[in-house]
Amino acid sequence: MRDKDIGHEIHAISNLIGRKIEEQKRKSGIEGITPVQSWILRFLQENRHRDVFQKDVEQEFSITRSTVTGILKLMEKNGIIRRISVPEDARLKKLVITDKGEAICQTVYHNICEMEELLVRGMTAKEVDTMLTLLDKVKKNLL
Repeated sequence: MRDKDIGHEIHAISNLIGRKIEEQKRKSGIEGITPVQSWILRFLQENRHRDVFQKDVEQEFSITRSTVTGILKLMEKNGIIRRISVPEDARLKKLVITDKGEAICQTVYHNICEMEELLVRGMTAKEVDTMLTLLDKVKKNLL
């Protein structure tokens, strides 16, 4: 029998990561941004070469229409996205990331990079590869 349970250790690490993310968000001034909002911002940024509509967000993240409506209204109210009518159909509104949204996106990306560096600090590249291989096996066991 082992001294430590793997499930307990993974849960403890998850809690520590969550706390660190919240600390980063406070320090960066983006504490009001939820993970879903940051995913949507990233999606809009990555797809800025085409028109993106609410339906695209619903499909991309498998979120219901009513949930996405609420999230987008809040994001628009907070000035991180805009909804703009398209000439061919006034009912359709494309989603556009604002300058404020772009800045938040950059901050989130920076925070992710910092977290990744922190998570592997003191590990060799081989140890990181081994850890990723083992975590992949854990995920597959849970599927």
